[in-house]
Amino acid sequence: MNYNLWPSNITVLDDFVQDKELYTKLKDESVITQTVQGQNAKGLSECQLIIKEMTTLAVINYCSETGIEYNCLSFTNLQKGFLYQYDESMVNNHLYEPHHDIAEQSYITAIYYIDSTYEENKWCGGELTIYKHLSFVDYPQNIINILPKQNRLIIFPGFLTHRVKPYFGSKPRSSLVFGWSVKEPQEANNITI
Repeated sequence: MNYNLWPSNITVLDDFVQDKELYTKLKDESVITQTVQGQNAKGLSECQLIIKEMTTLAVINYCSETGIEYNCLSFTNLQKGFLYQYDESMVNNHLYEPHHDIAEQSYITAIYYIDSTYEENKWCGGELTIYKHLSFVDYPQNIINILPKQNRLIIFPGFLTHRVKPYFGSKPRSSLVFGWSVKEPQEANNITI
């Protein structure tokens, strides 16, 4: 599913991992006690490496469809997310505040929801909200809310302001967040005519 609401495209791919054994292993190993930030590709498990490769292919397709030159990007970041049911201790959690991923050098961000309590007829919160801008002038057309559905991949420009809405699920919501930065431009030779 592609959302071309503004000049920036947002892609949502449901049932991203078709291999049930891989998905089960990923769910089992995604149980952690807190969000782990800044992990690089060297510390990934076998399942995470497979998901990284699958996500990279999806990002290559995303770039092709949106006119972005993938060869100018470099994989730079992976964060493991694990959110418990929202309570007052989470009021100051930065994920719940509007932010962008430029600080992590993420020009393209991909979020893969591994597990959550989400079901079609059972709201649990935890939506990813992406903003066109933080003004209420165009509300509600200036935002998109994406549900934390299990086995869902979301790809979007990391410079867009976004946040996670409070999550009220009965089991923790686990995710992997991938980031691609823009490579440093190659030094150009002077052209003399």
